[in-house]
Amino acid sequence: MSLFIFMFSETNFYAKLPGKINALSGSCVQIPCTFDAPENQLKDTENIFGCWMKKNHAFLSPDSLVVFNGTSKIIKGFNYIEILGNLSQLECTTVFYDVMNNHTDNYYFRVEIIRVNWMYTYTSPIYISVSNVPELPVLTPTDLQEVMEEGTVNLSCSAEAPCPKQPPTISWSYIPESAHITRKLQEKPDKTQSVFSYMTFKASYKDHRKNISCTATYPRNTSDVSSAETTMMLRVLFSPKETRIIIDPSDSISVGTNVTLTCKSEASPNEINYTWYKRGQEKELDFGEQLTFNVNRRSGGWYFCTAKNMHGNQTSEEIQLIVAGEINLDVPLLYSGSTETPCIIFLFQSQEKHVQVNSVYANSAFVMAEELETPKDENDMIHYGEIDFSTLQTKSTTEKISGEETIYAEVCGSGKN
Repeated sequence: MSLFIFMFSETNFYAKLPGKINALSGSCVQIPCTFDAPENQLKDTENIFGCWMKKNHAFLSPDSLVVFNGTSKIIKGFNYIEILGNLSQLECTTVFYDVMNNHTDNYYFRVEIIRVNWMYTYTSPIYISVSNVPELPVLTPTDLQEVMEEGTVNLSCSAEAPCPKQPPTISWSYIPESAHITRKLQEKPDKTQSVFSYMTFKASYKDHRKNISCTATYPRNTSDVSSAETTMMLRVLFSPKETRIIIDPSDSISVGTNVTLTCKSEASPNEINYTWYKRGQEKELDFGEQLTFNVNRRSGGWYFCTAKNMHGNQTSEEIQLIVAGEINLDVPLLYSGSTETPCIIFLFQSQEKHVQVNSVYANSAFVMAEELETPKDENDMIHYGEIDFSTLQTKSTTEKISGEETIYAEVCGSGKN
């Protein structure tokens, strides 16, 4: 609450001033001021003068110093003092320029109306406190609670402007993508002024645990620190994001070794439940952040996980586990050869440098053609048959692309109709 001091003489004359104002050395300070005087004495507007006294309101007191005498145009102890207010309108707002630490004291206002010889010193002082360090800006709300993702956040930063002619500038250390910022110089109830900066934005999960600082920087005529900063941390509640899988070991995985899949996700609160799945299996594999198992020939395939907290869930992208030495058979590419010696061309991919194609079907005597494509033309013919691979004939061609070897294998056997 703003503090005003009202001091009345026997004739109830008073001056209205803030009880105290903080100033920054090397800058100016503006003192808001109004006063009361006999109405009949204010008609002679050209002969009304204002004065300011330091320490004591008694005009002729030995310990009183007249720092500004509007009648004689004398300034003592200051580089410059200017009364902005219209004295005939009972306004005495004054600016003290280039204030320094030794200017800290009580100051009293005095009015002199020369022609009618009416002079009055008001006994209500203002205490000017000069510091080398600026005051901290006020960041509100000071106790910002957790906000939901996509919720609206309203922040306000204010800094005292004891010198409105040279107000501080306010800057923000972190500005979210959706932020809207407005600034204005605003008068407070005690007529002193502050600079306000308002920032409004939609909370994103990327804003979680971000430190937001507002800094007030003051122009001044000294080399002292001219900035002050206040910081708060933003906390955002959100469902799992950036869910992903990490494989360890990440290099070649062979049969008989242990492998660990770790599901990682960003969420707030960070109490996350993880579930593991493998493509082609309806039932979940396991629960928990990690999935560890001993690799066998059936371990290869596509794995994925889901992360869930109280605000929602997210599924990771699938990641392929390739077992070293195991060949990944995709689909037959081409049927060739004759009915007596039919052949099928296959595509193989392997991380090993050498793959023996003739071992692929060593344990199979026949390959059955079960999935058939309907002819596109009535002149096309479909041949149904079996291929006997008991007398296997193979030849292969290898291409290496992006570190992976692709093997085109032609597998031939004797035909059966």
